[in-house]
Amino acid sequence: MIRFFRIYSAFFKQQVKSLIEYKLDFAAGMVALGFQQVASFLVLFAVFSQIQAIGSYSFDEMLLFFGWAQLMKGFDHVYNDNIWTVGWWRIRDGSFSQFLIRPLGIVSQIVMERLQFDGLGEFLIGLLIFIYAFIRTGLRFSFGDWLVFGYFFLCGLVIYFALKLLGASVAFWTISSGELMTVTYEIGSFTRYPLDMYKSAIIRSLLIYVLPFALVTWVPMVWFIREPQFIADILGIPWARGSALLGFTGGLTLILLGLSVGTWKAGLRRYNATGT
Repeated sequence: MIRFFRIYSAFFKQQVKSLIEYKLDFAAGMVALGFQQVASFLVLFAVFSQIQAIGSYSFDEMLLFFGWAQLMKGFDHVYNDNIWTVGWWRIRDGSFSQFLIRPLGIVSQIVMERLQFDGLGEFLIGLLIFIYAFIRTGLRFSFGDWLVFGYFFLCGLVIYFALKLLGASVAFWTISSGELMTVTYEIGSFTRYPLDMYKSAIIRSLLIYVLPFALVTWVPMVWFIREPQFIADILGIPWARGSALLGFTGGLTLILLGLSVGTWKAGLRRYNATGT
């Protein structure tokens, strides 16, 4: 583990140096992504300028969901985005082979190879919106609340990582899986808004059990702003309250991670360079 962080630090320093060389390009990327996130926020603001609430959620509570979703997505974007390259082109052009001859874990190499610093714009805007909404909703966290908050944060990062790894693994069979990864990732945008806004049981089940983005955004926020029974009712699981809900979230996270790692290893066993 120490060796991993030492190597990761070296990669990080080199990429920071490259950003210093291309400051304008970095700034332009940050500004463009910032405008995209501001535009999404303005849509939400425009809706609430006409109405006071959506369902049982106030404007400030909706901002809490929106900010948290952007914060999580931005953080994941910064450190974990290079896995996309496997799905898009590394299998097709044979460049994936370079990872097989280096004395370091393949996934570790892929993650460390490139950090997406333009994701910082997404993260910072999400953080600012989240802090504002956190204050406006009057939330107060105890020490135990912060521990639960951190637990949800880690589970969310693992879910994002597992879904990307699973999508990228499909490329071992199909040569390219970038389109599949894009569709999967875009489905996560549904959870910028509360899960109970969707009346379709199919959509809810998709966002909980198949592509569990609801565990990344909806469950963590509702945990702090609604009664435990509310979550259990929406999930349709009577016992999913308190520590049982934490176990449910962690259990599904580990199952997804195990599935993605298993699929990745199976793909590695059948990998052959394309020769292009």
